[in-house]
Amino acid sequence: MKKKMMISMFIFCCGWAQAAEYSVKKITADLSKISASSADYWQNVSEVKINLLGQMMVKPKPKKAETQSLIVQAVHDGKYIAFRMRWADKEKSEAGKLGEFSDAVALEFPVLDNENPPPIFMGIKGNPVHLFHWRAQYQNDEEHGKKSIKDIYPNLNSDMYPNEFVDRGSLKAATEEQREIFSHGKAAGNPQSNVKKAVDEMIAEGFGSSVVIEDRDSVAHGDWKDGEWTVVVSRALHRPKRSVIEVGKTSAFGVAVWQGGMDEVGSRKSMTMIWTTFKVEEK
Repeated sequence: MKKKMMISMFIFCCGWAQAAEYSVKKITADLSKISASSADYWQNVSEVKINLLGQMMVKPKPKKAETQSLIVQAVHDGKYIAFRMRWADKEKSEAGKLGEFSDAVALEFPVLDNENPPPIFMGIKGNPVHLFHWRAQYQNDEEHGKKSIKDIYPNLNSDMYPNEFVDRGSLKAATEEQREIFSHGKAAGNPQSNVKKAVDEMIAEGFGSSVVIEDRDSVAHGDWKDGEWTVVVSRALHRPKRSVIEVGKTSAFGVAVWQGGMDEVGSRKSMTMIWTTFKVEEK
């Protein structure tokens, strides 16, 4: 029974999401730079409502879909395409302390074939997907600087670590080498330990296979107000060896949302179960 259900889900998730594809119009704004989610040009852009379900394929699974739907708009300028996403979230969560998680949203695109995409659940081996993952925590770090342990836990008492040394009497400030050594992720070459941008780009070929791309060509900005997130993610139309969106042809995307205040992180998320199709118009 379980095997039959998995096969049914596989077939279901490879199909298209809607009969009428979403049309993406061209505008004159420069979409390579996004500093706010409320630009005037969004006022006249059509919307599509996308329903979400709780991720159900791998553990740990969410108890329910905290985000049941979101509104998506999209425009392009001939070089970049921007997606504007809005969803209800009563609490703004930017993480920080242990046990706290960040609000987030991710866009997913097929790499090899837009018209015959892989399973929407992170692709499969040999048929990858291209991900754009925005996090409120990353945006906060980018705009205000990454918080230190002292910032997060002001009452914490500890010895001073070499990477935190400052000039004081005979004590010399930490060198860049010392900082690198005591930042284990950087020392190991983990790109996630480098200076954060609001959005990460990743390639995945199935669950648990996401690899961060360092040569990203995307920007993002989110605003939380009155119990709602509005996030804009802008990416290059042409990303050779990643995902390519061609003008005049059908493409597809998927979406996932995390509400950090409801302990959603990793596989605990709300997501689209089938691809949403769109077409980038010449005008």
